[in-house]
Amino acid sequence: MAREKKIEIGALNITMHPHSPDKYIELFKKVRRLKLIKSIRSDKYGMLTSVHYVDKEKYGELGPIYGDIYRFTQIDVKGSWFNTETIDKAEDDDLEDISIPQHLKPNSSRFSYIFFPDSHLMFYEQYYDGHTFGHTNAVTLIERLFNDSQLNDRFGVVDVTAMPCMNELSEALGMEKLEKLDLRIRRPNPDDQSEAEKEVLKRMNALNVAEQKQEYKAIAGNSIEPDKELRILANIAAKFGEVTAKGKDKMSKPVEYITSKHPWKDKVYYDPAVENAFDMFLVKVISVKDDLLSWFKYDE
Repeated sequence: MAREKKIEIGALNITMHPHSPDKYIELFKKVRRLKLIKSIRSDKYGMLTSVHYVDKEKYGELGPIYGDIYRFTQIDVKGSWFNTETIDKAEDDDLEDISIPQHLKPNSSRFSYIFFPDSHLMFYEQYYDGHTFGHTNAVTLIERLFNDSQLNDRFGVVDVTAMPCMNELSEALGMEKLEKLDLRIRRPNPDDQSEAEKEVLKRMNALNVAEQKQEYKAIAGNSIEPDKELRILANIAAKFGEVTAKGKDKMSKPVEYITSKHPWKDKVYYDPAVENAFDMFLVKVISVKDDLLSWFKYDE
C-alpha cells in the first residue's frame, strides 16, 4: 500500500456589489482570459489559470466551478546577478548567454480551487504535494487579481475574507474577562436565509458606507457580556471583515484574538495509488460546505 498523502483545505468569502451567481462566474472567467499575474509577496507571484464547471449537467450553468492557481517566482532579469565562481558581481559578458523566455516561470506550485457562486465561497488547497499556500497569501493574491483595474468598471470593488474558525471565535467571545471587542464589517452579500446580514447591508447602503467599525470597552473591572445581537454582529464581522477581542484568561494573563489569524481549515488524506487527489478534494469540500455555512444562519 502506498503512503497516504495529505491535502489541507482553506476557504475564502468573496463579495461584490451588486452580486449574482452568474456575475461571479463571469469574474473568474474574465480573470482567466486576461491571464493576470499579481504579486503575492517579495518575488512570489500568482495566476488563476483555469475555470471549469464541476458538473454542468447536475448543477447547471450557475453551479460550482473549479480550476487551478499557480504560484511561481518572478525573476527580475535586469537586476544584479552574482557569479559564484568569481565570488563577485556578474559582468555583462557573463550574462550574454542568459536567455529566459518571459512566459517561463521557475519554482512553480499548483493549487486547486472550487468556487460556489450561490454562496460566493471559494475552497482552495492550502497544502498539496509538499507545497503550502497559506490563507494570508491566498487572500492577497485573489484580492489583487479580482481588483485589477481592467475589471473595476464591470465588477467594482471585490472583497476577500478568509473564513474564520467559528469555534475559536466563540471561545474568544466567552473568555474569562472580555475587556475590548472591535468589529470591522464590510458590506455583506446576504445569503437568502440571513435577515441579519440584509439589515446590516440595508443600513450601510442607506448611509453610503462601505465599511463600518464598532468598538466595545468593558466597564473598568468588568467583562463584556455579549448578548445575541452582539454575537450576530460579531459573526457577520468574522464573515465580512474582522473581529478583534482582547481580555484576560482564568490566570489573568492577557489574551488577544483576531479572526484573520484563526482561519477555518480542514484536511483530507488519500492513497495516490488508487485515489485521485482532486476527486478527494472535491468530495471533502462538498461534505463540509453546508456545515461551514450553517455557522452563519443567525436567525434560527
